[in-house]
Amino acid sequence: TSSRGGCAMAPGGGPSGAGGARARSQSDLRLDVITEFLEAATHHTLHARGVYPKELFEARAFYGARVQKSRHPDLDAYVADAVQALRAPIARGDVRRVVLVIKDGDSGGAGEPLERHVFDFALRDDYLSKTPSAEDVDALAKAFAACMSKISFLDAVLPPIPTSAMTNGLTFELVAYADKPGIVRELGVDQWSEERVAAGEEDAAADERMRAEPRMEFWAGNLFGRDKETYPVKTTKTNLIDIDVFVERRGEDTTKNGGSRVDR
Repeated sequence: TSSRGGCAMAPGGGPSGAGGARARSQSDLRLDVITEFLEAATHHTLHARGVYPKELFEARAFYGARVQKSRHPDLDAYVADAVQALRAPIARGDVRRVVLVIKDGDSGGAGEPLERHVFDFALRDDYLSKTPSAEDVDALAKAFAACMSKISFLDAVLPPIPTSAMTNGLTFELVAYADKPGIVRELGVDQWSEERVAAGEEDAAADERMRAEPRMEFWAGNLFGRDKETYPVKTTKTNLIDIDVFVERRGEDTTKNGGSRVDR
């Protein structure tokens, strides 16, 4: 599923979940931590990669990590609504990968992906089979905070987005990968317009949607003369989830200069 283009931070600068929650189960708090991380990571990445002007963001704290959050109410609401819609599928274990796709071109959506910021959740058996303890939730929050600390240094890890793309304008898209068909219908077509399901389990309609918008994906190997470049960001393990954060970038056109790779 994909949602086209806020971080659920409390007014005091902390996350809105575990800190001030009342009478909430540990399962609810576990979901709070996951969705707060996705929102915080989305906001900070949009800031770090220059998708929106930096003056639209302000510094906030995420479980001790310093992040940038948008101050624009429409962007805040869009990101918050998109991520919160994933709570139920994540709780069931139906969504285990969320990708923030940064695309060139304006908000009309005609551009190709420049970068895919990937958040993988490898769910352990305990995630679905038992109620998490307070210690489990605390460890999960610390793991996501460690991921955010690494994400906060994205500009030092990744090459800059090409000037031509910045000049033409950037847009973004959130993509959720499901383990079964039907998730897009559950979320509603107004918020989520596409479906990605595990290989071998997709229905014909989902498969047709995948073929209809190949720009969403970096195909394996070489795409139109471009290589895919992968940059690891952070991998960490908890009792509930193994987390892997990495970035895939569209490489330079290898058909230039007689077919040899053009270095950045």
